[in-house]
Amino acid sequence: MPEKKQSAWRYLWRSQDIRRKILITLGILMIFRIAANVPAPGVDRAALEAFAASQAGSGGLLGFLNLLSGGTIAHFSLLSMGVYPYITAQIILQLLVPIIPALQRRMQEDPREGRRWMEKWTYYLAVPMAMLSAVGQINIFNSLAMQALGQPIIEFSFSDPDLWLQSLMVLLVMTAGTMFAIWLGELISEYGI
Repeated sequence: MPEKKQSAWRYLWRSQDIRRKILITLGILMIFRIAANVPAPGVDRAALEAFAASQAGSGGLLGFLNLLSGGTIAHFSLLSMGVYPYITAQIILQLLVPIIPALQRRMQEDPREGRRWMEKWTYYLAVPMAMLSAVGQINIFNSLAMQALGQPIIEFSFSDPDLWLQSLMVLLVMTAGTMFAIWLGELISEYGI
């Protein structure tokens, strides 16, 4: 009698280690999806919905960016920048290593220690990159909303004393959202699939 073949899905579910990794990954993805729906503070929800409705049929830049961000841009959420500032910081450091001799020596002397150094400084550089990205994203959204609706999505200005504290809070929260997304990605890498 021929031996019954076990399906790959059944094997994956029976393996305790793989099942645990799958469940951890799904749990972290659920946390990401929940956080993706939390809007940044100070966002005018009515203006955002009107702007999204005005852009919905065009399928232009906003639709493309929303697709790449996993739907976070349509909500102007805390995670709307994703991990892009971290990736940018990593690319910048990788481009600087061959140019700066001291960095090149550090990476060649002890590759393991050099990798740790590179990871640490990637985090440090990701924070200002996230802040710059947040300012850019807010300004782009506000200018597009001003063209489409005649009103901004979020009041943001460091030159207006009344908006200074709110602008700082939005900047810090969006930067923290990027770092949170990076942390979730690391958790998946370490404990998930």
